[in-house]
Amino acid sequence: MRFLILSCGTGEGHNSAAKAIRNYLLKKGETAEIRDVLSFKSEQSRKRITGAYGTIIRKVPWLFGLLYRLGAVYDRLKLPSPIFRYNAGYSDRIYWHVKEYSFDAVICTHLFSMEAMTAIRKKYAEKILSYGVLTDYTEVPFYKDTELDGYFVPTGEVRGQLIKRGIVAEKIHVTGIPVGEKFGQRIEKGKAREIIDIPPEKKVIAVMTGGAGCGKIVTLCKKLDKLTDGHHAIFIFTGNNTKLKQKLEACYGGAEKFRILPFTQDVHLYLKAADVVLSKAGGLSCTEVAVCRVPLVLMKSIPGVESANVKYFVGNGLALYSGSAKGAAKLAMGLLKDERLAESLRRAQSQAVNSNATADLTEIILKEME
Repeated sequence: MRFLILSCGTGEGHNSAAKAIRNYLLKKGETAEIRDVLSFKSEQSRKRITGAYGTIIRKVPWLFGLLYRLGAVYDRLKLPSPIFRYNAGYSDRIYWHVKEYSFDAVICTHLFSMEAMTAIRKKYAEKILSYGVLTDYTEVPFYKDTELDGYFVPTGEVRGQLIKRGIVAEKIHVTGIPVGEKFGQRIEKGKAREIIDIPPEKKVIAVMTGGAGCGKIVTLCKKLDKLTDGHHAIFIFTGNNTKLKQKLEACYGGAEKFRILPFTQDVHLYLKAADVVLSKAGGLSCTEVAVCRVPLVLMKSIPGVESANVKYFVGNGLALYSGSAKGAAKLAMGLLKDERLAESLRRAQSQAVNSNATADLTEIILKEME
C-alpha cells in the first residue's frame, strides 16, 4: 500500500513523528512519502510561515501564547475558522497529488494537514482514508473542524478533550506519541557510552534545546559550569540552530567538559548515555527522553501546548520543572545526587509512556485498511 504523510515545519516534532511512521511502514514493505503540507500552497508560503513561527518562539514566545489563547477563544465561539479556510485553499492540490500517485491513505501529523484533508472530504465524493496523529499532550484549538477516519492521541485525557470537541469516540485511539524505533531499543548506559566514546565514570548531562533553542541557554551553561567539575560531561544539542551553536562555541568551545553538538542521528545514544536530561517541553522531545527512561528536567516552556506538556509530565511524576535556567541547573545537579528520585522518574516514565506507539498506531491503520 502507498501512504502520503503530511507534516509541517512549525515545530520539528511533527517531522520526527512523520519520519518514525514512514520508517515503520517501509520496514513493513509499504511505500510512504513525507511532504510538508504547506508546500502544496507554495514553497514561498512554507518558508514564510515556518520562518515566522521560528522567530516568534525564539524572540517573543509570549506572542505565541497570546495567539494560542485567542485561537482557543475564537474556537469556543464556534465561528468559521480562518485557519481552516486557509488550509482548504490549497487542498485541491493535495487531492490531485493523491490521485496522481495512487496513495491509499494519508497520515497527518499537524493540524494544518488534518484541516486540508477534511476540506477534501467535504468537497469530493470519493473518500480518501485520512488519519490524524497528535504530537502533544493536549488538543489544540480548531481540532473540532476536522473530520478524519481516525485519530491517535497520547493519553486518555486527550481522548476526552477530543470527544468534548465533537470527535467521534470510536475514532480516537490512545497509542502514545510515535518516536523513532532506535529510542525504544534497550541499550545499556555503559554500551551507549562505549559507542559514542564517553568515559564510564563521568556524570553526563544532556541539554536538548530543540531547533529553535529554549530559554536562556547561555545562562544555563554558565550555571552548569559553576556547579560541575572535571567529573562531569555536558552535551548541548543545538539541532539546526546555527546561531545558537556559534554562540555557545564562542563561550564554551574550548572547555573540556562541554561539547556543543548540532543535529545528529545518534541523539538516542546520547540520551541513553546520560544521567540527566534538560529539555524544552516539546511533546515529541519529552516523549523521546521518556522512552529512553532518563531523569528529565523541563525548562521554561512556550505558553500553550508546551505548558500542557509540562503539566502532564510533572503532574504524573515523569519530570521536574523550573521556569528559570538557574533553577533547572540546580534540579539537574540534585538528580545526579538523588538516585531515589531519579529512579522514581524513570519508573513513572516506563508506566506512562508507550515506547511502541509507532508500531501500535501504524498497525491499527494497516488493519483498518485490510
